[in-house]
Amino acid sequence: MRHDSGFSEVLNISREEIDQLKLNQASLRNLLRTPFLMVEPTLQTVEDWRCFVDQTPTTVAVDILRRKTPPLDHLSLYAVNHQNVAFLNLVTQVLNMSVLCAPLLGITTELANYLRSVPQYKLNLALGGMQGLPLFRWRFNSPTFWYEFAASSLTDEMIAHLIMRTSPARAGELPIRADWSGLRLGRATNEIFAAAMMAHGLRASTASTLFQLNQHQMRTLYQKIHGRSSPCGNVATSLPWFVESPFHRLHATTYMWLYRSAIAMDANAPEALIATNDIYARLFESRLISADRGWNLTRSMAADTRLTVAPCRSCTTHYVVSNNDTKIEVHNRFACPACLQQLNAKKPRRKNA
Repeated sequence: MRHDSGFSEVLNISREEIDQLKLNQASLRNLLRTPFLMVEPTLQTVEDWRCFVDQTPTTVAVDILRRKTPPLDHLSLYAVNHQNVAFLNLVTQVLNMSVLCAPLLGITTELANYLRSVPQYKLNLALGGMQGLPLFRWRFNSPTFWYEFAASSLTDEMIAHLIMRTSPARAGELPIRADWSGLRLGRATNEIFAAAMMAHGLRASTASTLFQLNQHQMRTLYQKIHGRSSPCGNVATSLPWFVESPFHRLHATTYMWLYRSAIAMDANAPEALIATNDIYARLFESRLISADRGWNLTRSMAADTRLTVAPCRSCTTHYVVSNNDTKIEVHNRFACPACLQQLNAKKPRRKNA
């Protein structure tokens, strides 16, 4: 690919930009540290994949991809096919390991469910029918990304914004439910979920309430997990806190987007929260939202409209906005923190929650 400029349009990245990746190691390390892929599939819909899995007529997207892909010699064809196999193996692993596979891979929930349903041997056969078509392309192709990358100002918050912006799954289009009362789980399952939530920092008192378990036992378990007592005092329940600063809004949006993405993959509320806390912690070195705050955020946004979601008027990325009697943000005038260049300032200190 590096020696053929014809691949630039297909892969969303030029040779100069590849060189930029190698030159700026600090920004590259920030990207590599995140659990999200820096590439996305070139086949974005179920119909595109069915062209090769089920031998259906080719879609417009497949025809365009085939037309743009330059002719390949034997060595280049081998290289493309080898990378396609490696990428498909990675996709398959993520699909089977996480309820957050869709945002991690940069695909829709519909495509994630379809690929999970296709037997591995059929996917392998489909690769043979692609005839050297590149199966993946660079995900972050906006001028903003390359400006931030070259300037070494690519913060965790900017990366999170770019991930949400390039994802086909928008937060406002995902399920909003957070049903705990309808769960019918056995005691052993509740204890496993409670332990997993407390491992991410959920207070013992909150775990006891959510899973209807003995509070003393939960405090003992918290002590075993963390080597210290569970925090006491009032749990943070302020909803204005989530939009009081650009960083809070970005973190709240990312957390809510991940949670709803997990719900869209048919995860129940505890599974969705556990997966969300895991990926959220891997994305941000400095977390602003504790497990308790995260639970309060998802519960509140499912129960009422004091916090809601609106698209940025510039980049269309969906963000959490205030919609209560103390602060109402007009949706058609809303501009996100990234477009207002508010995510490059010094980060606020993490607040105890």
